[in-house]
Amino acid sequence: MSRLANQAELMKLAAAMEVPIEQIKFLAEVPPQALRHFRMAMTDRVFDQQQLLFRWFAAWVRWIPIWVSVLMVRFWLGLVLATRIASALPAWRAASIAQHVPTEFMADIAKGLDPRMTRELIRLLSSTQVEAIASVLLQRRDFMTMGRFVGLLPDQVIRDVAASIEDEGDLLEIIFHVDSRARIDHIIHLLPFERIQRAMMIVSDPSRRLLWPKLLSLVVNVSDTMKRQLGDLAASQGDEVLEGLIRAAEEDGLWEDILPVVACLSPEVQRQVVNHPSIQDAVVMQHILDAANRGELWKDMLTLASHMDDAGRNVVAQAITVFPDEVLEHIAYAALLRSQWSVALDVVRRLPVDWHLRCVQILEKYTNVLDPETAAQIHGDLVFYGIIDKVNRSA
Repeated sequence: MSRLANQAELMKLAAAMEVPIEQIKFLAEVPPQALRHFRMAMTDRVFDQQQLLFRWFAAWVRWIPIWVSVLMVRFWLGLVLATRIASALPAWRAASIAQHVPTEFMADIAKGLDPRMTRELIRLLSSTQVEAIASVLLQRRDFMTMGRFVGLLPDQVIRDVAASIEDEGDLLEIIFHVDSRARIDHIIHLLPFERIQRAMMIVSDPSRRLLWPKLLSLVVNVSDTMKRQLGDLAASQGDEVLEGLIRAAEEDGLWEDILPVVACLSPEVQRQVVNHPSIQDAVVMQHILDAANRGELWKDMLTLASHMDDAGRNVVAQAITVFPDEVLEHIAYAALLRSQWSVALDVVRRLPVDWHLRCVQILEKYTNVLDPETAAQIHGDLVFYGIIDKVNRSA
């Protein structure tokens, strides 16, 4: 489960419920998709319960003179009711009213709007209006509202709004709250390359420590191709950036998010990452393997182990001994899926002898059903790494 996605969804749910996030921390282990579905269902339920009232008001507002509608929205209906009616009005009517409403009030309304119900309204607003509303939200540090709507904006508007945001940290905050993860790749492509570079450097600045998970979230939530591009870019910024990323993943318990990212990097950068002294720390490696076991990420772990030097594989073997020996079954299955038998058995040979016996017993299940060529390869590796010989001698 993605801890970063879970954190983002908890923040959105707390805002929707109008409660401090601490009150819903007990949901921290709920999958982010479930939290999102619950938030959407809660929003729909509230709207459905008052649908007749909203439709009645909307029908009334729709046909009265525009100046009367503006006065009603500003001085009579109130923020909550005006927000609900904005969702029920035809988009053209809501856009007409928005032209005469103060930007600050529009920013207030945007906070409570459901993007799913106002997609057409957003597209009818002028770029000047959108940029003005974004400016107010930025001044308020309301990154959540900005992130919820940025995926609906035209490309040029996104470019213009991004250009008005001087701090790359603010861009990271906004992207962290983007609802449509499929849009993040596209948003990144709209940003100048030098801004992405400067964003990567944030992780080497201890004074901006709270932004480090937001940077990791950016890398986690893009496509595999973009993961490689951003990961390779981060590695090219120097050891200080790489050290910061590793430190953030370790301190915030984000290895379950980060392992699939590292597995997407180019082979050269993977070697640079997995052989970094910080990764080969015994405690850090224990946390990495715990994430691999909890998140069923042994396929990614074996891919990374294939780039490790002997020292790194020794640390992996040492960390494995903390787990029950049933973990060997997960490793064997991952080796089967990725054809990484040599890597897996090279790690196993570094384990205590009693683990070798368990390994041979597990692999017998595979060699009896696999094709002769694969079975021969496994047997050959068992002999090559001395595993069978140690088992026979211990017997």
